[in-house]
Amino acid sequence: MTALQPNNPRRQRNPRGQGDRLRDDIIEAASRLLADPAAPPLSLRSVAREAGVAATSVYLHFDDVESLLLAVVDHRFSEMVRLLVASEEGLTDPCAILRAGVLAYCEFGIAHPGHYRVMFADPLPVPTDTDSADYPGHAAFGNLVKRVAACIGCEPGDQEAWRTAVMLWQLNHGTVNLRISRQRFPWPPLDETVTEAVDRLVAGARTRLASRAAESAG
Repeated sequence: MTALQPNNPRRQRNPRGQGDRLRDDIIEAASRLLADPAAPPLSLRSVAREAGVAATSVYLHFDDVESLLLAVVDHRFSEMVRLLVASEEGLTDPCAILRAGVLAYCEFGIAHPGHYRVMFADPLPVPTDTDSADYPGHAAFGNLVKRVAACIGCEPGDQEAWRTAVMLWQLNHGTVNLRISRQRFPWPPLDETVTEAVDRLVAGARTRLASRAAESAG
């Protein structure tokens, strides 16, 4: 994952025509401020100070703090998806790929509690009529459904793959939040927890698929 850069109050102004780069710099500055779970609420002015630019430069790219928060969430989800894809490198077994992805997800959340809170724990500032397919993180969940389907032996569009992915996501979320908030608890090794959780959910899903197939055959 790309390391967050330290504060740079003397940032040099980007040459004309590099507005996209300035937008990325602003998102990175906001990410640095949000990295601390105890950080005060984000403001466009605080981000401007962190990025070393005038407040008007931030307003050129973001109308309000909500739109900037969504941009940060999108950015972090993109990084998390890259980690999930990288986790399967060299693996061929579908269930090993699923376990590796779940472990990468949990490691990401535990290593970045501030960003994880913004991504998952706080309500996202999206319009109430936003379709679920347009929510940040939809691609990451789609990848999870595909990995689950490949592991349990069904198509990604099968309801069993979706339901199992939802249960696995809920379990992952609890794992991350509990390990962040209860660090002194004698947790078992994370990789062991992930392996057992995935295997139990997969076993249940395969049993349901087999039962459904038997009913159809009968």
